[in-house]
Amino acid sequence: MAGEYEKAISIKDAVDAINHKDFLLPAIQRKFVWSSHQICVLFDSIMRGYPINSFMMWEVNDEKLKNDYRFYEFLTFYCQRFHEENPIVKTNASFKNFKAIIDGQQRLTSLYIGLCGSYAYKQPRKHWPSTKDDKILPPRKLYLDLKQPIDSESDESLMRYNFKFLTDSQYKKNTESEDGKYHWFCLHDILSFPQYGSSDDVLLDIVLPYLDKANLSGNAFARKTLLKLYDVVRSQRLIHYFNETSQEIDHVLDVFIRTNSGGTKLDFSDLLMSIAIAHWDGGFRKELDDLTRNIYQSAEMGFYMDRDWILKTCLVLTESDVRFKVQNFHSGQVEIIQSEWGGIKECIKQALLLIRRFGINPQSLTSKNAVIPICYYLYKKNVGNERLYKVINSLNKHSEERICISKWFYMVLLKGVFGGQADSTIKKMRDVINQNIESEFFPIEQVVEKFKGTNKDLRFDEDYLDSLLDIQHGEGRCRALLHLLFPEMNPTEVFHIDHLHPRSWFEPRKLKQYPFLADDSDKQAFYQNSHHWNSIANLHLLNDSQNISKSDRPLEEWLSRDDVYLGKDNLLIRDISLSFEDFPEFYKKRRDALRLRLRQRVFMTSPIPVEPSADDSDDEVVELEG
Repeated sequence: MAGEYEKAISIKDAVDAINHKDFLLPAIQRKFVWSSHQICVLFDSIMRGYPINSFMMWEVNDEKLKNDYRFYEFLTFYCQRFHEENPIVKTNASFKNFKAIIDGQQRLTSLYIGLCGSYAYKQPRKHWPSTKDDKILPPRKLYLDLKQPIDSESDESLMRYNFKFLTDSQYKKNTESEDGKYHWFCLHDILSFPQYGSSDDVLLDIVLPYLDKANLSGNAFARKTLLKLYDVVRSQRLIHYFNETSQEIDHVLDVFIRTNSGGTKLDFSDLLMSIAIAHWDGGFRKELDDLTRNIYQSAEMGFYMDRDWILKTCLVLTESDVRFKVQNFHSGQVEIIQSEWGGIKECIKQALLLIRRFGINPQSLTSKNAVIPICYYLYKKNVGNERLYKVINSLNKHSEERICISKWFYMVLLKGVFGGQADSTIKKMRDVINQNIESEFFPIEQVVEKFKGTNKDLRFDEDYLDSLLDIQHGEGRCRALLHLLFPEMNPTEVFHIDHLHPRSWFEPRKLKQYPFLADDSDKQAFYQNSHHWNSIANLHLLNDSQNISKSDRPLEEWLSRDDVYLGKDNLLIRDISLSFEDFPEFYKKRRDALRLRLRQRVFMTSPIPVEPSADDSDDEVVELEG
């Protein structure tokens, strides 16, 4: 290794170097991933004299490196999902020499945000906005309570110093509080004080005047804490670093991968960046982040597909080994991805638009990996003289193709075949699709045949059908099942999952009011059981106008209105009373009818030789209320 340990510097020196662009981040670095709590723990560790480990810098002085490779500034104002990308610094051959951070970016960024910037994260119990919204993601600055330490015995993090990120309104509220429980000191202010070399001068000219003004003159903890904060930030030399001087990019990439093998685990996309950035003509990281943001913020899609998913899709579409291995991204492979990038981007967007039109929303997409074979099929299949992804969403064409794809998609979501070892499943799916790419439509039967007798078997047996019909409102697979049962729903409309017999009618206080239940304990138990009224047999998809008109109206009353039309056979039962008093018969008959329809729309076997995988999801999913 070419380099040596340099003389340690203070945290303030490091902050100044960041501000003057003497410290930059190489494009091979990952995104900033530390939580606000991790930042607080870091500052607590520094205040308590704990070691924060050494850093590794890469001294960049070669004109070609400055000219050919991208470098980034540190983040100042971090905001989850909406401002996570570091600004590019336009270096060139004449740009001054600087140090790029190989190991320690998370810690240095945390120190910089705490002392100079802000950290915005989502308010609890708020849904993610489609665009940056300070009401939902308010910026917070880092503060330290000077009044008293934390009771470490009652604090799970075992912190002594009370560091907190506060919004301006939270700070104002605490400042104006009559009980005066806290005195929050903004860490930005520690950098605005004059520089003194003597601790006596710091105490007499900075600490004591501040405490006197803050009515904390008699508080020994406040005096010691503010003096300590000044000392660890401005006086002590806590930043120890090794300075790598080699100007050979391959050597530096190797150092980067080796030194980043511990701590917060690197995403594969970050490891890929360390290899691909040297071969990609342009801003590779920006291309990925722009696509991720475009998909998430689009009203027509709204899915949060991270960089790893996009890169996995690139591997699949370019016929590469689908496994996340660094050697799969040699220069030749990266060049192939870049040469096809325009088509890959558009294919991904069209595939996500397609599944949104299938009725799957961001909350009910239980497996993002299930979208990858659809991307592959749309990318490889030619229709006339153009790729299928370019025309698949033309609603006046290719309806049979969309029906085939949607049927396969609902089946894999319901069977959870992409849980567990998804790479092997994706590869086998790709092989089958490739072997049958000349078929008229999506080769669903061939895919089913490929996985027969495995734990990814796509066939359904009677017991599995029963388990599907027990799915409750709110489960991730609920929407996929309803769309498989009712595929004729208009793909341009937004549908809500609604209870046919209103859920409010099954509340215990209401059930006590019904005379027909008064003397029948068995019937009372049936009505009270949520597995009856909250399951598929009592659920349906309603568009916006239907959902609004129905509200909590009784099913029989609502369906008798002239302006209500559910469509042919959407209840799947005939000559059955729709009154609430006859709900048990309604439940049984509709469940039987749904089972019959489901049996006709999936591939059946009796029994399935291998149990389906219990791991039926590759994402945490919460189905929103319809």
